[in-house]
Amino acid sequence: MDPELLWVFIPTIAAISLTPGMCMTLAFSLGLSQGYRQTLWMMWGELAGVATVVITCVLLLAWIQSLSTIYFTALALIGGSYLLWIAYRLWTQPAHFERGEGQPRLAPLALLTLGYTTAVMNPKGWGFMVALLPGFISPAYSTSEQLVVFLSVFLPSEFLFMSLYASGGSGLRRLLSSDQQLARLNKLSATLMVLVALLVLTKL
Repeated sequence: MDPELLWVFIPTIAAISLTPGMCMTLAFSLGLSQGYRQTLWMMWGELAGVATVVITCVLLLAWIQSLSTIYFTALALIGGSYLLWIAYRLWTQPAHFERGEGQPRLAPLALLTLGYTTAVMNPKGWGFMVALLPGFISPAYSTSEQLVVFLSVFLPSEFLFMSLYASGGSGLRRLLSSDQQLARLNKLSATLMVLVALLVLTKL
């Protein structure tokens, strides 16, 4: 990845991680019912799942890029359009957060498996990665170097915000208790998504 693109990549990933998606909702719910320390098992599994998705998508995109620029360009065009659609949905959809309290006590292995499968079996996660990464992958850098950069941004961001959700701090509770505040967060994520989509499309 070009170093100058990090200033776009890092806040985009942070904003998307903070937005209450499937994994963050799960972390919040388990944090309430299982406690933070027990929820860590789910978080380790989710991080392993995210790493699996990122590694697979980066290798797939690098392979497509090596075949012909026309395939990578077509994929980037589809991906940029998909990101714009996600941004539109974030901007316009009603903001509501499901808390889902009262879950039964789960064993560490069950939580680990739950976290991993939630990350790996989420089709939106795969679609988002395939759509996002073409804007940041550069043929000037090796695949392994760029993979290290992607993982070093994705994994700490996911862990930080899952910890915030799972610990259920008072500030986060106030944020999630207001649909208006949540709508603002969605709009911030949508704005960053449009910026990334334009980055992907202008590289074609």
